[in-house]
Amino acid sequence: MQSEVIDDILSVEDQAARIVEEAEKRAKDIISEAHDEAQKIISEAVENVRENGKAEVDGAEELLEKHLAEYEEEREKIESSASSVSPDVLDNAAGRIVERICRTGAIGD
Repeated sequence: MQSEVIDDILSVEDQAARIVEEAEKRAKDIISEAHDEAQKIISEAVENVRENGKAEVDGAEELLEKHLAEYEEEREKIESSASSVSPDVLDNAAGRIVERICRTGAIGD
């Protein structure tokens, strides 16, 4: 009878050890899966931010090119005019250019 009780105890201990072993393995698997998922979420977020930033830079470059073309056109008009330009007209043009640049926030961004 005692040997049966000892065998039962050893059997239960073995079973408990297997349960603990399986639980530890499952916990490691869960942690690994969570880490992989977190890494995927972070990578996607970084890529989204990168794409948004690129789109903003592209838009700013297009706006800058547009402004440069406008300023070049205005400069060519002034240079091609037959008469000399008065200081008041130059001041007015410079003021408009500065005003446009300040409105778009193109300086210092």
